[in-house]
Amino acid sequence: MNRRTLPILLLTFVNALGGTLLIPVLPFVVRDLGQADVVFALLIAAYPAAQFFAAPVLGSLADSRGRRPVLLLSQAGTLVSWLVFAAAYFVDGAVLVLGLIAVSRVVDGLTGGNASVAAAYIVDVTTEEERTRTYAVQGAVVGLALLVGPALGALANTTSIGFLGPALLAIAISGLALVWLALGLDESLAEEHRRSTADLNPFHQLNLLSRMRSITNAGVLQRLFLVQGFFILAFSSYTTIIVLLYADRLGLEPSETGLMLLSVGTFLIFHELVTLRFAQRLLGDSRVLSLGLVILPVALLLLTAPTTVATWLPISFLMNAGLALIMPTLQSAITKAADPTEEGEVQGITTSVSAAAAMVAPVAGGALYEVFGNTALVVFAGLAALAGITFATTRWPPAPADRAPGAELHHRGVQCLAQQRAGGHRSWGLQLHGGSHRHHGLAAHATSPRAEPDLAVE
Repeated sequence: MNRRTLPILLLTFVNALGGTLLIPVLPFVVRDLGQADVVFALLIAAYPAAQFFAAPVLGSLADSRGRRPVLLLSQAGTLVSWLVFAAAYFVDGAVLVLGLIAVSRVVDGLTGGNASVAAAYIVDVTTEEERTRTYAVQGAVVGLALLVGPALGALANTTSIGFLGPALLAIAISGLALVWLALGLDESLAEEHRRSTADLNPFHQLNLLSRMRSITNAGVLQRLFLVQGFFILAFSSYTTIIVLLYADRLGLEPSETGLMLLSVGTFLIFHELVTLRFAQRLLGDSRVLSLGLVILPVALLLLTAPTTVATWLPISFLMNAGLALIMPTLQSAITKAADPTEEGEVQGITTSVSAAAAMVAPVAGGALYEVFGNTALVVFAGLAALAGITFATTRWPPAPADRAPGAELHHRGVQCLAQQRAGGHRSWGLQLHGGSHRHHGLAAHATSPRAEPDLAVE
């Protein structure tokens, strides 16, 4: 494991933990205030809505100013959001309480766009061979947060101070993470790889299609964004109704539901750390992603049948295998297609696509389940199948020979032979990383290690 990715994994864990702390807390806060469940849904949707606008802005800013300041600023924003959430405990009246909670969710969503910057940071400091494994570990970290977050939130909420308990716990965790990042996170984007300008107008993010068309390698990336959108719609719709399925199909009580969620987190961790690595060595990233996009719709269709825990768990194990194969390899495919100078912006668009899908999925998934019951899983399977078809029909261009700034070819930060053209003639020079001079065709560059992506389907 690349040690430079450790702060990013910490950031991922803290952000995921913050969200999962609210799972057993926020619904009861809303009900205790005498509000309908739709208010809870709106509070949940506030986060991805804010993230939709913020992620491309933060990504563009990270491409021009560097990753470190943006990550520190966004983590500070997360800390502020929890302070606002805690402040809601000390005010009177449902409107004020819910208003402060809504503000905290928006602030957290605006800074939650740091997921795109974190993904770009991983691209900066890893080779292509390391990248998918790193994203897999990142997925396992999210699975770990799913295991411990709800339990910690429920435990903290049982104290005499109610929902202030989880808020104080999140403040402590976020504050410690900010200190660790400030001390242990170095800059990953060299000056010569930064863009000269950044688009900081959040209203430009409304025209997401226009932003997609303006990036390098737009055709392939648009297809991958479409895969991402279909996948998130299917996955988020399923997770919206999963607790209802546990209750209605399996007859589980709340305490038993917690154990089922624990099993889901365990399955995901196992597949991210074990199954994915085995499949990656055997098949390669492209085929692993294709396999995951086949497994997911099949598993969703199979889940329409079981009515007992004993028959549900094996299918859930299979579905989590599909998720583990898809998430890191799809992320890796997007990073391979992105131009190095636009990595932050591309990851920002990716996060915005996911956020848009995450806004629609809870409402659509809940409505479909209300009307069609268990059959709604067939619709979710159809969305997952569309993701697979889109990826299978994507036409990949050959890997460009001069993606890095200065028309230079990098290979894992070691050395390579680069062809240079100037003044109508051709010359060859050996590029070495670690210096800053050029002499008689020998060029040295102080750059972070980046593997040149191979975009061809394996």
